[in-house]
Amino acid sequence: MEIEVSRYIGLAQKAKQIVYGLDNLKKAEGVHLILICSTASEKMYEELVYISQKYNIPLYKMEYITLDQVLHTENCKVVGITNNHLATQIEYILNKEN
Repeated sequence: MEIEVSRYIGLAQKAKQIVYGLDNLKKAEGVHLILICSTASEKMYEELVYISQKYNIPLYKMEYITLDQVLHTENCKVVGITNNHLATQIEYILNKEN
């Protein structure tokens, strides 16, 4: 499941339709989906839950693969997807397995 999701995250990255990090996510407009890494702190998760509820943005936690592995970066704990079609497809895949 998360392997499929990682492909769509890679597409969003190539299309520059991704926002990296909590601070950038707070300032960003047009975010359609938030993904948090399982290695993120509880405080960050709680803050993202608040943002998710306030702006009605779906929030998912990546359990089996880290965002560092997917994005080939270091210390990436949260991303926002700004492309509506990619966000919808990622959400569909994540919901399909649950």
